[in-house]
Amino acid sequence: MSAIKKVMNYFARNAELDEYLKNEIADAGYGGLDILKTPVGTRITLFVTRPGIVIGRRGVGIRSLTENIETKFKIQNPQISVLEIEVPELSPQIMCNRIAHNVRRGTAFRRASLWALNSIMNAGAMGAEISVSGKLRSERAHHEKHRAGIVLKSGETAKRIVKEATSDVLLKMGLYGIKVKIAIKDAIPPEVEIKENIKEEIDTKSAEKEKPSSKIEDKPKAKKPVEKKESTIIEEKKSKSQVGIKIESERKKPKARNEKRTKKPDAKVKLNPSAENKDENDIKAKTKSVKKIALRKIKTKEKEIKDEKSKKQ
Repeated sequence: MSAIKKVMNYFARNAELDEYLKNEIADAGYGGLDILKTPVGTRITLFVTRPGIVIGRRGVGIRSLTENIETKFKIQNPQISVLEIEVPELSPQIMCNRIAHNVRRGTAFRRASLWALNSIMNAGAMGAEISVSGKLRSERAHHEKHRAGIVLKSGETAKRIVKEATSDVLLKMGLYGIKVKIAIKDAIPPEVEIKENIKEEIDTKSAEKEKPSSKIEDKPKAKKPVEKKESTIIEEKKSKSQVGIKIESERKKPKARNEKRTKKPDAKVKLNPSAENKDENDIKAKTKSVKKIALRKIKTKEKEIKDEKSKKQ
């Protein structure tokens, strides 16, 4: 027997075993299997939503299942382990079986497929696609697709992210074929990582930049006292005659400044003669207001006197 035939027989046997387990453990929510060859024997792991149904009371169900697999498929020393699926909505095989079960009961295929689509997207999938084909509404066969989110069709990422499964349902009208594709978000790690604590990093960087700047500012302060000393030394070297000349020049300068300051207000007064008129107008307005107030007081007193006389009479 050639190596190619051995490989083909191995894959054919696995496909038959998968179909057998679909029918045998349908009530437990069968979601697939994984086969591993070891020197001791073959390890078969079953992914199920209800592992209690597969195991049975005191492991009776698992024992009978191992015996059947050993006799039917001629697998030497099979070791079966059952694992529970944490999120069954993200398993395409389980969703296929659920849609098939609902259609077999009598629910409309559209309602069943849309219900499954909503439950997949609510579970946190990146995208999903459900296609139902067969004699759906009439004697002629056709197919319908329901999509939500993003489902990649080709490429290496599509092979890693997208999982698919198929199942069949036999009804009065004929055979229905159900295919489910689910794109999972966390199948590949993201290329870009988003940092949340960016403000803290910026604050630390700004603090580091400010430290060397403070050192640079301190340097010129040390130079200033040196300059002062040099200036004092130069002043001490000057002769007494130069000092006398400076004192006389300093006395003359403030006189010239005082003369200029006295001249400026005179020039301003000459330039704007309207300033005097404004002051006179203000004085006249104040005198008028004072007179009016005095007249009002006199009138009020006269009225009070008249009122008192009228009351006495």
